[in-house]
Amino acid sequence: MTSTWAELLDRHRRRHRTVPEDAPGTVPAHRPRAAVLGCSDARVAPTPLFDAGPGELFTIRLAGHVATTEVLASLDFAVGVLGVDTVIVLGHTHCGAVTAALDDDADPALASLLSPIRHGLGPGITDVDTAVRRHVANTVRAIARHAGTAGRAVREERAELVGAVHDLATGGLEPLSEPLAF
Repeated sequence: MTSTWAELLDRHRRRHRTVPEDAPGTVPAHRPRAAVLGCSDARVAPTPLFDAGPGELFTIRLAGHVATTEVLASLDFAVGVLGVDTVIVLGHTHCGAVTAALDDDADPALASLLSPIRHGLGPGITDVDTAVRRHVANTVRAIARHAGTAGRAVREERAELVGAVHDLATGGLEPLSEPLAF
């Protein structure tokens, strides 16, 4: 029986060169134009979704795209050190983390991940895709209010902050148009 790791390693070796032919021994530039905070769902990969090449996106992925302390620090790094001028919060339909947040009987081990999602949804929301849109908007607001470099850059209009939802069924991308309230 072949392990998943062995299969993935084999795929990598078949599809990727270790050293680029046009520049042996060089490392591709790391000059991302945008930072994407997205869900870790395997069906939502920002690089192909935005047709981006290596080094174009600074990608942070966490189940449910929750704006944890570490996520906010990573966005501060992207904006402050790497010069990123666009921050995208990318949610998606049928999100498992948001679905779990709607479930009162979810595994208690997930509390640190689900609590911020639940808190922002408020009572009465039971539809997962409605909850996803609300959570994306809440995450956008949390970043905009953040005291660090990324939040300041957004408030001072040196960085653009947008929220969007990727529809897994259609492949579409819906930008959210909710106004920011700092």
